[in-house]
Amino acid sequence: MSLSDAIDEAYEALYSDRLPAAREALARAQQVDAKHPEVRLLEIEVLEAADEAEEAVVAAEKAVLALPKSMLLRLKLATLLLDVYDDVPGARPHLEELAVRLDKGEAPDVGGADADAPRDFAVEVWLTLADARGSDHDPKAALAAAERAVKLAPTDAAARVALGSARFDLCDLDEADKCVAQAIDRDPRCADAFWLRGRIHTVRGDHAAADKAFARAAQVDPVRFAVPVRVEEDAFATLMEESLEELPAQVRSYLKNIAIVVADVPELAEVKKNDPPLSPGSLGLFEGTPPSLAPGDDPWSHFPSRITLFRRNIEISCVDEDELRDLVSSTLLHEVGHYLGLDEEASVVHGWPDVG
Repeated sequence: MSLSDAIDEAYEALYSDRLPAAREALARAQQVDAKHPEVRLLEIEVLEAADEAEEAVVAAEKAVLALPKSMLLRLKLATLLLDVYDDVPGARPHLEELAVRLDKGEAPDVGGADADAPRDFAVEVWLTLADARGSDHDPKAALAAAERAVKLAPTDAAARVALGSARFDLCDLDEADKCVAQAIDRDPRCADAFWLRGRIHTVRGDHAAADKAFARAAQVDPVRFAVPVRVEEDAFATLMEESLEELPAQVRSYLKNIAIVVADVPELAEVKKNDPPLSPGSLGLFEGTPPSLAPGDDPWSHFPSRITLFRRNIEISCVDEDELRDLVSSTLLHEVGHYLGLDEEASVVHGWPDVG
């Protein structure tokens, strides 16, 4: 059996949910050429199909180390880092490298007889990079990547959504809305476009239209999207108070004179004052004077004058009250910890530092 036959057989088995058959075909492909980029990629995808996500990441890391020139494997590693760990700092350098190599005219190692494969690969790189840059609070760079994807694939709905998402994060709601309409025109079942439309309506305060758009996204793609949970303002305030009670006692003592408030969404006029602006989809915001960084200074003696949680944006990310409770808590903790110079891992995973 040839290498291409073994790979084709493995993918046919994967697509029909026959994992044992896919493993057997993978073994045959490895006997022919275990170091071939497509065989390495197949190994990773078999691990993914077996719900062995962490093992897939390890296999992708080893593959990139063994074949650093393979653009195909590098994109796979970046995608896994984002999907499995939400590791934007780890994934973004790989994507930025791929973008540079594409700009230099390097051809990706995508193989096959499909003449559009190199273009499709480049579109995927630019779309994934746009997503990573947006998640990294770099909306201008995200916009540039999305524009590259649109230029390569003007009829692609996902590219229009990426463009709209970047416009949304830059507070350009009218242009974001146009991108959504263009995406839906190209693909009437584009769930991501309907979800983005819901976010736009949310910021504009049209919550009935927002819920309709969210429901449509959930109907089209129930695996990836669910109708947001909704709670009354009093119930949300109760969740916030309970989250405050879970903070260490000494941290709470510094919060006594600090206003912790709830708003539906950020005010566009306010977030536009920053460059780049704060995304109107943000979950929370701290405002005030940063603590002094002078040696020996107690950072706990300085605090923002106000912390705001954005109820509607938090609701969009949750499907039930348990998720809502967790997100309220983590958002509050993030705003407090981030302000004090703690990264999210230090404040959430390892606990608060000793401030006694």
